[in-house]
Amino acid sequence: MSISHWHKLYASIVEAPPAVLFKLLSDLPDYGEWLARSDQFDGTTEVEPYPVQLGSRYHDGKPDKPGKSWWGTVTGFQPPGSLDFHHTITVRQLRATVDVHIHYSFEPEAGDERRTRVSRWLLLDVTMPIAVRPLRRFITSAFDKENARTMAAAKQYAEAHVNLLEA
Repeated sequence: MSISHWHKLYASIVEAPPAVLFKLLSDLPDYGEWLARSDQFDGTTEVEPYPVQLGSRYHDGKPDKPGKSWWGTVTGFQPPGSLDFHHTITVRQLRATVDVHIHYSFEPEAGDERRTRVSRWLLLDVTMPIAVRPLRRFITSAFDKENARTMAAAKQYAEAHVNLLEA
């Protein structure tokens, strides 16, 4: 088995304070309110303990479809500045395992506490047979697309609902 590493940083300026974005992205059961379903994501269920905190576990991906879901853990929880997740996904067709680490940071823009620089750092450790390693790009491409989609949806929702989220 071969192990490879892949990472990417996603960043956006959002017209909302850091606390609003932290609240939005840490409330795992409510992702369905702002993140549309996709080929990889139907929702997040079985969050325990809730409200989300350091050590919370959750069922993610497509929880109702065998082989299309995974369990994750909140590995960092520092409101309103950062949030971390870890989960492991099995890609049976490629006999691959993807160890996923996600780190969010929420930094107020200089001079404007109502604007936040949101950074999402995605780190993948992919273990797969060396013979199928050229297919790794299909895995990383799917992750890249889903992470970009999540960042765009969070920005759009936070900016449109900032007053509601601050309440």
